[in-house]
Amino acid sequence: MCAKSDEQLALLAAGGDRGAFGTLVSRWESRLYRFVLVRLGSDHDSAEVVQETMLRAWRAMPRFKPSAKFSTWLFSIAHRETVNVVRRRQRDQKDARREAPANETEERETGGLLAEVWRIARETLDDSVFEVVWLRYAEDMEPKQIARVTGKTAVGVRVALHRARQRLADAIGEQESLEAE
Repeated sequence: MCAKSDEQLALLAAGGDRGAFGTLVSRWESRLYRFVLVRLGSDHDSAEVVQETMLRAWRAMPRFKPSAKFSTWLFSIAHRETVNVVRRRQRDQKDARREAPANETEERETGGLLAEVWRIARETLDDSVFEVVWLRYAEDMEPKQIARVTGKTAVGVRVALHRARQRLADAIGEQESLEAE
């Protein structure tokens, strides 16, 4: 028996099939979580965003278009939810700065070369560019899909990726020369 595609399951879920939607949740929640976590850095906030994303997806299922790629549609919802959390945090930080000096938070240390590259990317790139890089290399999305998720043009995504790679190469080169000293 052949497993159903995400798009087939989405059409079943649009018709009210909770089991089909449950299968989609099982397939996508961990990938969404990783996507959101690298942007937010908080397990709690990331879990809430994924939960809200899935709830919104369930409610919006009847509007899912069979010609669309389900993963792009789902990541678009997660992107919007993540942006909402980032904006809320920025508002809260502005309020907190008015009241008291801000405390800096420490990021978790993880081992491995890949983790180091992602750390440098996180420190070097703007949030929106980091998100494009994550979607391309961690989620293996094509520029056209990334454009749909982020609201950019496909050309804009390609340019952002090109510039990000250059910035990362420079940042990694600087890091290596500091370590060599």
